Amino acid sequence: MTENRIAPLLWLALLAVAWTFYGLTGRDAWRTEEALALGAILDWLQGAQAVWSEPAPLFTFAAGVLAAMTLGGLDVQDSARLASALFSLVALGCTGLAARAYFGPGQGRSAVLALMGAMGLMLRAHALVPETALLATWALLIWGVTLGMRKTWPSVWLAALALAILGLGMRGAPDLVAGLLVLLLPLALPEWRTAHYRRMVLLSIGLGAAMILLTLAWMGWTGDLAGWMEWNRERLALPLREPWPVLADLGWFAWPLWPLGLAAVWHHHRRLRRALEVLFPLMALAVLLAVSVFPAWSREGGLLPALVPLALLAAHALEHMRRGAAQAFYWFGVLCFSFFAIVFWLYFSALEWGAPVRMAAHLHRLLPAYQAGSVEGWRIGVAAVVTLLWLVAIPLFPRARIRPILVWATGMGLTWVCVISLFRPWIETGFAYRPLILEVARHLPAGACLATDTDPAMAVMVRYHLDNPATAGCSWTLRRVDPDARMEGQEGVQVLWEGRRPRLKRERYRLEHRVQG
Repeated sequence: MTENRIAPLLWLALLAVAWTFYGLTGRDAWRTEEALALGAILDWLQGAQAVWSEPAPLFTFAAGVLAAMTLGGLDVQDSARLASALFSLVALGCTGLAARAYFGPGQGRSAVLALMGAMGLMLRAHALVPETALLATWALLIWGVTLGMRKTWPSVWLAALALAILGLGMRGAPDLVAGLLVLLLPLALPEWRTAHYRRMVLLSIGLGAAMILLTLAWMGWTGDLAGWMEWNRERLALPLREPWPVLADLGWFAWPLWPLGLAAVWHHHRRLRRALEVLFPLMALAVLLAVSVFPAWSREGGLLPALVPLALLAAHALEHMRRGAAQAFYWFGVLCFSFFAIVFWLYFSALEWGAPVRMAAHLHRLLPAYQAGSVEGWRIGVAAVVTLLWLVAIPLFPRARIRPILVWATGMGLTWVCVISLFRPWIETGFAYRPLILEVARHLPAGACLATDTDPAMAVMVRYHLDNPATAGCSWTLRRVDPDARMEGQEGVQVLWEGRRPRLKRERYRLEHRVQG
């Protein structure tokens, strides 16, 4: 491989690593899903639960190992969040390799950039949520299938490992059935019905089944099988999502991949039945959209695997997009992210420096507790440098087919850097658990125990931030109450404090003290 071909790959790898790892540490959980994922990791680290008794064993294990290592002095929450970045990088790499195996050399970079440009991945790759492991596993399976047209044994191991992880992972049986469909459906196409691919399918299913059976036998020997079966029963008992809300979420979650996917289909619409280039990604997309109605960890998390076949379609669309359409898509991205950058800096100026005045007054009404000057100077510098570099780089982007999607990938990176650099303290003031819990701690006597009668996410964060374990007969209780209820205690119970996270008005907690005697 020549230097000219290595250099773009090195730049792409640097961009992917910087994009996935920036902003993962130094912040508290913002959403319920992150708090619940942290609870599973704490259970495993403290020996309260086996990893196979948790709803997302692969992610819990990986995040728990990173948390136990306490890399660079990071706390458990920050170290565990690195697992999301690692799984996201695996997903990006496998998607690029799948595109290269399916479409040929040069297509891998387009697929990686397309996946990086998806809005849904930007939100999930930087959060402590197990769906990133699900995304990586599906990308691994799709790579194995695309590679199976030419190479047997590498594709067998990839597909078998992916099937085993899907069958033993977060959604269990639904993902396993969907994985088998993705593996088997290409046999409906004449070009895929070769002895080579049929042998690969049989070996993959056999090896994957052996992996699952051996793991189940090992779980039975260690006594973890009952816990694994219990959470599988619980997950299967959860109600399915309605299809139309799922498709509505796909509109923003998979932007801008789905317009490019439609362009790829439209390019072959006259010969769609013979268009091998888009048939397999369309089959995989249909299966993954169907299985997305099964609940994942977060509301839109079930849609995350669907980004992989959409990225393949987007990469193929770029190869056949007319010059005018490509230019329009490129300039649309430039205008969108330029507008977002201007808005970010205007809002930051209003938050920190009080100008524009009307915008500053509006933001103060939204969150009066926020204190100006909370953003460190180096973070402002990082956001300013990245914004300036992006604006300078716009006319320097190579005039190649990947130019439109390069704008969207780097634009999503710019968006994340600005959000996490300029607005992290404001978001944490409104949504983070830590300020509320520290406020509760100020009303507790030194060494007092604290029981919780709250939602599971708040119970996890109290357990994480406070060293006040509940004991039998504990007289201090943090309780979640009806937000419309009056602040008055029961007989023999004193209400010492009441509060909520500022931006969640339907959430209300009370610190109660039961008076002895």
